[in-house]
Amino acid sequence: MLRLTAAIEAAWLAHPLADLMRALQALRGIDWLTAATLVAECGDFSQFRHPRHLMAFFGLVPTESSSGESRRQGGISKTGNAQVRRVLIQSAQTYRFLPSLHGLVGRRLAACGPWQADLSAISWRCQQRLHGRLRRVMARRGKPKALTAVARELCGYIWEVAVWVRAQPAGSSVA
Repeated sequence: MLRLTAAIEAAWLAHPLADLMRALQALRGIDWLTAATLVAECGDFSQFRHPRHLMAFFGLVPTESSSGESRRQGGISKTGNAQVRRVLIQSAQTYRFLPSLHGLVGRRLAACGPWQADLSAISWRCQQRLHGRLRRVMARRGKPKALTAVARELCGYIWEVAVWVRAQPAGSSVA
């Protein structure tokens, strides 16, 4: 397992979407292995026109039972990618800490070079919203549901970073 992890870590820098993987690491809870998993399962995210489509791909949307005028929503559908859903729920656990752009997140942002200012703004918004959301939902509904809700919203920020990276000019990649 360690040998495989080391091989993936060495190879991701040469991947065509390495800039996207590096930018995704600006979000708290997403390390290089999580970013590599997301990119391996989704590609460049251009197939998703809206964050809700990405959430549905991962199976993080509520089930629905509708008939006529009645509409009833249930728990998450779990019809999407179970591996990515597990990784996102693990990442959601990091939002229990207070928002901060220092430490590990700060070092990852510094590695983004010219993209640092824009990515730190997205990361800060993400941390503030998801930290508050985790606390509110955990108080009302419990930890498992709160982590799932935060993982679902984290998908929206992942989509935002992916769209932002795709919109950057070709020559402005991260070193």
